[in-house]
Amino acid sequence: MDFPAAVLDLMWEYDLTSLARSAELPDAVIGRVMERGSLETMRWLLEVAGRDRLRAFLERRGARSLPPRELRFWCWTAGIPEPRATDWVRQAQGREAAWRG
Repeated sequence: MDFPAAVLDLMWEYDLTSLARSAELPDAVIGRVMERGSLETMRWLLEVAGRDRLRAFLERRGARSLPPRELRFWCWTAGIPEPRATDWVRQAQGREAAWRG
């Protein structure tokens, strides 16, 4: 899979050759772009992955790993129902509060 340079810049600690060999978009790339991507890379992700794949990622992993602000945005983008999105965001806020202690 070919990645734009801006996406590869986000993946600095990964073996870029291995990522490029992947036939499907790796979860690591989805998560990193969701969390730290620019508008350019976020648009690329939506175009390449589509809403269904992003929704599946959020349900499988993203709801437990993304910060509240990014989680809210991606829930809206992927069409996650509002009650579920709000619940996930509250959980993410709780995780952040625990780190602040």
